[in-house]
Amino acid sequence: MKPSAAALFLVAFAPLAAAQPAKPVYVKGWAVTADIEALAPAMKAPGKAAPEAQALVGALHNTSKLSSRFTLAQDISRQEILSTDFILPAGTLVIHKAGDRFYVIANAKQKSYVVMDASELFTALEGGAGIVNTQYQAKVDHTSERRDIAGYPCRKSILTVTYASAIPFENDRILVQQQNQIEIWHTSFLPSRAAMDHLFFRFQQDKTGTVSKVVGEELGFPMEVRFVITQAGAKKSDAIQPGSFHYLVTAVSQEPKLDVVDFNIPPTDYRKLEKNPYFAGMVR
Repeated sequence: MKPSAAALFLVAFAPLAAAQPAKPVYVKGWAVTADIEALAPAMKAPGKAAPEAQALVGALHNTSKLSSRFTLAQDISRQEILSTDFILPAGTLVIHKAGDRFYVIANAKQKSYVVMDASELFTALEGGAGIVNTQYQAKVDHTSERRDIAGYPCRKSILTVTYASAIPFENDRILVQQQNQIEIWHTSFLPSRAAMDHLFFRFQQDKTGTVSKVVGEELGFPMEVRFVITQAGAKKSDAIQPGSFHYLVTAVSQEPKLDVVDFNIPPTDYRKLEKNPYFAGMVR
């Protein structure tokens, strides 16, 4: 029996059909532009500053402001660095899945990336000081204050986190009691978990998950944050340590069609670098 014309057509054009690229898949999400500004803009640690703060200053140099654009889809965030004077160059992408320990840092122009553990990233931003934080406690106090930020209704809450920092000193460690008081204006209209991981990745050293649990249960998406680091027993005039910051969302837009490829971890068609160009010696 001779094959039908239809069968011959399918055989002839099957390779072409197989070669067609898959149709893009889109998801709904959000685009958020935000600024983070140091509360100690000169970023010079005074002699009385906590060793933790001095280490952080050593890594950030004179950086005083960071502008970023976050794209949020489901539980994944894609941060693009807009600033030109940050420790990560402008255009750098930071991709993260909420709850994961890992952050992908990617160069969109060179199509390359590295993967860093949250604790490694925190250590790098400390200047490799080897500081270990433990004994975390966290609580949230909700206030009655409300206002709109970037068009969204927000509520003001105060998150207080206390912990102990074991700081290397000569051949021993010094235990320093620390307190972070965080004033947060938050909204329930946007997904919050991935954004919280970005803002508060320093708390991922909390192996008990105490801070993460409190934040997840009590707070919505952060629209404005005043994050203050203090050292226990400090005088009021010396209370705010370098590393403290103010964060403010300046624009929010709903995105009906975000290509899921942009949120792949690792990034599609990017090559993994063997050496870390951002934080030397800290690549997985």
